[in-house]
Amino acid sequence: MQTKNLFALTALCAALAACGGGDGGSDPAPAPTDKFTQKNGTWTFQLPAAGVSVCYDFDTKKEVAGCTGTAWDLKVTSASRTATLWTNSGTSSSPSDTGKGGAFGGPFDHTWTELQTYKDATVDPASGSALPAAVYTADAASGAFSGTNDIQSAAFEYDLNGDHRLSPNFRVFLITSNSANAAATGAGVFALQVTGYYGGGGGTTSGYPSFRWIERTSGAVVKTAQVNASAGWVYYDLVNNKEVAETGAWQIAFNRYTVKLNGGGSGSGTVAGYVGKTPAGFYNTDGTPITSKFNVTTNVSDTLPDLTAGDIATPASASAWVKDKLASVLNPAYRGTYGVDPLDYGWFKYYSTAELAVKAGLPDVPHIIAANPANGSLIRGGEGNSYARVHLNSITYADPRDNSSAQTWTFGYDLQPASN
Repeated sequence: MQTKNLFALTALCAALAACGGGDGGSDPAPAPTDKFTQKNGTWTFQLPAAGVSVCYDFDTKKEVAGCTGTAWDLKVTSASRTATLWTNSGTSSSPSDTGKGGAFGGPFDHTWTELQTYKDATVDPASGSALPAAVYTADAASGAFSGTNDIQSAAFEYDLNGDHRLSPNFRVFLITSNSANAAATGAGVFALQVTGYYGGGGGTTSGYPSFRWIERTSGAVVKTAQVNASAGWVYYDLVNNKEVAETGAWQIAFNRYTVKLNGGGSGSGTVAGYVGKTPAGFYNTDGTPITSKFNVTTNVSDTLPDLTAGDIATPASASAWVKDKLASVLNPAYRGTYGVDPLDYGWFKYYSTAELAVKAGLPDVPHIIAANPANGSLIRGGEGNSYARVHLNSITYADPRDNSSAQTWTFGYDLQPASN
């Protein structure tokens, strides 16, 4: 399970430390206090029209009208016959609300049985060690700078040396100001490398990404910058080499290690990106990072030639530019082959044919969905101080033989209230 890799080393160290010698005569350690004190809660609602959202606050056990403020914890946005799930965080929280929610893994990362072993949503039940705050991932933009590692980044690796630090991989990203144009050179097209993550007064504070770039024109000049993105989004104008307001002319923005571009689901512009080149030696053939290479102290200077290299991959067409879209770990890519298997979305399964539905013990109706209560997730509330383990108990149709009839969804959850 990918998300768990974030704390696997810490958990292992804690487990080894607990295996010291002894005469075996000591009393067993007391059982940890179960902080999930409110169990077997349910949230039942009728799935609204396509594009409409409903939001719920686990603490008050009430829906939150308009999905505003920091009180709501889970949002369900209808796609008419299916839906997506979101936390009160990142791109799913309005800028004026700044929700502090997040999710520890999606529905493919945890079973409901496993989640019930948690006595505290901030502690690994296997080792007893504290979970890094980073495991609760905020909703974010997904685009050219998104990856498949533990922190979902294509520009950084996390915890390569067991110190929870981020390390840049010096990839060259192409950025176009006009995603409708296939050209990968010229005015308004940039090549950019992220070169660091630490800064501040002593140079060691996290959330200070540094980067360098060129506009891909004849005689391009390398420019460099570092921004303080430790407390929220910083918007940057690559043309004029300066920070700007969100309403200004920006191409790229940073929020700690998260990166978004001004287009698609992230902004009103037409900016898009493309992964052009990964410097040699940073990854094995299977994509795993080579730690010794990341630790080379001259990487910043050694990788500078890659910014202007002749072998940078470029989009084959305008459609190949990658536009940002909104994403959450609660919405993983489905699994299965359409028409052959049920499509598994983690929270529910979609049955495209009557035959597939019948095999699952459902009515012989095509294009229906059914809940998968065996999976779940841990969700941090929008106010950042309470947690819920959640699964989708059921989906029922007003008319079981009509796949377009109203759907009623019921989530089950256990709540760890905010500490006093």
